[in-house]
Amino acid sequence: MSARSPIGFGLYFIDVLACLLFAITLTLVGARFSHETTVPVNLPDLAGAAGLAGESEAVLLTIRREAGRTHYYLEDRSISFEALSALLGSEPPEALRIRAEETALARVIGLAHASGVHDIELAYETRAREAK
Repeated sequence: MSARSPIGFGLYFIDVLACLLFAITLTLVGARFSHETTVPVNLPDLAGAAGLAGESEAVLLTIRREAGRTHYYLEDRSISFEALSALLGSEPPEALRIRAEETALARVIGLAHASGVHDIELAYETRAREAK
């Protein structure tokens, strides 16, 4: 059977249709199991204000990566992620200072802020099974 026959064109059409349906299904499944959340980050405009804003009234949360695991410390007390989530849900502090190791995200925010960008939003993706 040659590619010029009507049956040959039909087989090519079925292959293209199958690929298209697969792509649509993959897109829908990806949209179903994840969604993106944005968090605005308000950075001060003053050049000398970095490290000074809200220093006295902010609750300190330290995030450390030790032995392949992430550990959370609220002030000086070790706390699990679930307990932190419950605490922030029931009694959110007025201000929260998050201290963590240097990451690519922190470096980009610092670079953007030093370059004069003060309107930054953080976006993170959560999986549907993690959100429940």
